[in-house]
Amino acid sequence: MGKQDPNPLPYGALPYFQIHYLIEPVKISNPSSYMAKCRAKTQGHFGNKRVIDIQWIGGRLAQTLASDKELTEMLKPFMIEEGEISIDPQKDRVRVHSKWKREDKLEFDPQFFHVVERIAKTIKKLES
Repeated sequence: MGKQDPNPLPYGALPYFQIHYLIEPVKISNPSSYMAKCRAKTQGHFGNKRVIDIQWIGGRLAQTLASDKELTEMLKPFMIEEGEISIDPQKDRVRVHSKWKREDKLEFDPQFFHVVERIAKTIKKLES
């Protein structure tokens, strides 16, 4: 009989995934200024739920993104489905991702890619 794992996991691999967008190369001098999280302020419940505003939490990048009204309007249609958007600095790049999604709900959205491109341009401006 084979050896049993002393620390077994309660379940196997789960069918949840995230799509990550990497912006590189980025010269990060202060990582805390590149951290940001986007959350939606909503109104209503279930089928009537709608986004009334977008709130950015974090450092200098979050302040810059919050002041971009066009980006806010671009984000509103996606926030019910995406939940939140996180921006994390790493060694020489910045990672943008949203919440975990089931494998049957995971798909690439070209319109959301335009939103990420706009965030990437803001990150590059912040870098200089």
